[in-house]
Amino acid sequence: MSVGDHMFRPFGEAARRGRRSMANGVIMRLSGQTAGCLLAAATCGLVAAVAAIAPGAAALPASSVLVDFGADAGPHPGEMSASAALVRPAEDRRAMELCAAGEEDASLTLTAPNGVWDMSAHEAIFVDMRNPGPADAVVHGIVANPGASGYQDSCRGVLVLKSGEQGTLRVRLVRRPADPGFEPFKPFLRYAKNINVRDGTVDVSRIERITITIDDPALGQAVEVERITAAGEGTSEAPAFLPFVDEFGQYVHADWPGKVYAAADFAARRAEELAEMADWPGPADWNEYGGWAAGPTLEATGFFYPTKHEGKWWLVDPEGRLFWSYGPTGVGFGGWTPISDREHWFRELPDRDSPLGQFYGEGRGARDRYYRGKSYQTFDFANTNLYRKYGPDYAQAVSELSHLRLRSWGFNTIANWSDGKVYLLQRTPYTVAIHFGGPWLQGIPDAFDPLFRQTVRERMERERGRSAGDPWCIGYFVQNELWWGYWDDGQAVALSALRAPGSAAKQVFVADLRERYETIGALNESWGTDHESWEALLESGEAPDREREQVAQDCGEFGLRFCERYFSIVREEVKRVAPDNLYLGCRFHGHIDLDLIKIAARYCDVISYNVYGRQPGGRLNRYLGVIDKPFIVGEFGVGSDPRQTPFRGDELSVDPQERPRELTRYVERAFRHPLMVGAHFFQYRDQPITGRSDGEAVLRGFVNTTDTPHLELIQANRKAAYELYERRAASE
Repeated sequence: MSVGDHMFRPFGEAARRGRRSMANGVIMRLSGQTAGCLLAAATCGLVAAVAAIAPGAAALPASSVLVDFGADAGPHPGEMSASAALVRPAEDRRAMELCAAGEEDASLTLTAPNGVWDMSAHEAIFVDMRNPGPADAVVHGIVANPGASGYQDSCRGVLVLKSGEQGTLRVRLVRRPADPGFEPFKPFLRYAKNINVRDGTVDVSRIERITITIDDPALGQAVEVERITAAGEGTSEAPAFLPFVDEFGQYVHADWPGKVYAAADFAARRAEELAEMADWPGPADWNEYGGWAAGPTLEATGFFYPTKHEGKWWLVDPEGRLFWSYGPTGVGFGGWTPISDREHWFRELPDRDSPLGQFYGEGRGARDRYYRGKSYQTFDFANTNLYRKYGPDYAQAVSELSHLRLRSWGFNTIANWSDGKVYLLQRTPYTVAIHFGGPWLQGIPDAFDPLFRQTVRERMERERGRSAGDPWCIGYFVQNELWWGYWDDGQAVALSALRAPGSAAKQVFVADLRERYETIGALNESWGTDHESWEALLESGEAPDREREQVAQDCGEFGLRFCERYFSIVREEVKRVAPDNLYLGCRFHGHIDLDLIKIAARYCDVISYNVYGRQPGGRLNRYLGVIDKPFIVGEFGVGSDPRQTPFRGDELSVDPQERPRELTRYVERAFRHPLMVGAHFFQYRDQPITGRSDGEAVLRGFVNTTDTPHLELIQANRKAAYELYERRAASE
């Protein structure tokens, strides 16, 4: 395999042996030139960029030989230790053979003869090796400092070696930058609490050990390690942290599979992905809509509808096949980030007069953090990279590619927040996000204001002749994560109305109170308030003490009345325009009182609930045996990729392998949950490393800002989703 060859790998031994209805073998075969970083195997252990150099390829730079098993005089390591492996000289005595003693990862660790190697003068470590066996081998390399633990204080690489092939594993020595501390970034970023510059980086002057691992081997599988060298030009100086974002919107001080180093890399990425997807065309038992072609046939109405089948809720697709909706939100194009007052974060932004100048913008209306209440300049790295990768007409190319990607990755739905340019191609079922203006209370529209119905109607009218009546349209999410409060009976809505003088909701609530109490004095006595008159109450912006029993009761009764009005009006307006498409609710989140859910169940075709956490049952199990109605998880997700951002939450050093584990854990439980008819992943594309205007900077997508797929996440998803219907049908 020559310099620049790129290989992907399926998720593990089950895939290599063809079990679980998956394709066999290594799944990437097409070559392409890059700037020295390979897009390599997609395994749970994959955590760094790789390169492969075969005999006959370009010669290595001037190098220092660290270990040479083919030379009698050395050099040799200080110590060798093995885990789940046998280590012995190869038959020709010119290499050391690492042989798996079982089916656990087989590892060989070599330590520096004098305690540490000083690699300050070099850019990377290269391990020459050969695969003598009949099966492909996936080999990881870890270069670590003393005391390295997990991903911290170490750099990693991976190489896929075909049977009989020789190659060279490359591990780039990523220099640790000076630690800037988190305080300079705190005003700009939500959720982040720390910064970590040690994950995926090393002190190059103190390299203690090199570990070589055969990933997921068969018993007896082996590789022969011949020589280890340090090569390329490096420096002992720790780089400055700023600027930390490169011209492609990527984190500067890290390396990972598929990182883009030059604009020329984009062409190779395109070719690699098309070849990879050719080996993974999608589940064989799905029909055109992504329904269960191999399953039972129910009534076909030409549209999606919910039904209960053999004790579980399902959707049924237009052809009458059972359907479980699974897909990412935000399938589309860009993702801009503010640049004002932090231009020094960015290494290189394009000339505004260049073709890329179109991706600058103006922003306002940030709801949180530094830019709240300000106007600011923005730049869109994601759209810029799509322009670089696919050309000026990238919108059409990306729209068509998105459908191929989703099916290949195991998705059958384009979920909320997605772009009409993509979903209106009618190749993948989709949902539509319905949002509108109009009069609002705190975090929720005023359903008693006549303008509420008008604004819902006007917004739905825009779907007439577009998504309304489209068989590919599953239905409509109307609004998102409204503030119903976490108290009983929607008391929070009533308190919001009381704090809104002049609002229609307050006028209705006060009219209810006048009918109940007759005099303002009676209300004051019951509520512990001192309003001079009913008119004074209407003009007041204060709310009473919710802890008083009668206040809670009165507010709760109004909250339920408000809820009934909200859902009834929305349903009427959705069905007026799109009677054959589904009303999917308002995407509840957090704790919602049971009585509110019961009201929503009377009007929603499917109840939507955004449920993050380890598994959906933590929120939805309370409705089992209580509400016999289908639920759909409008959003769930996994953590940010710790390789591509230094920003952290409470946990300072994060294992990159946890992301695919999180995904697998969640979806396997979701597929089995009897109330659920779908789950939607937030989101398709990573947010910018520097965040949105409100500071949310979540790198949890299936593609990053350079439009490069996160293959370890994709492979975990394929492993689960290619068996979606078998898993759901078989679950108790």
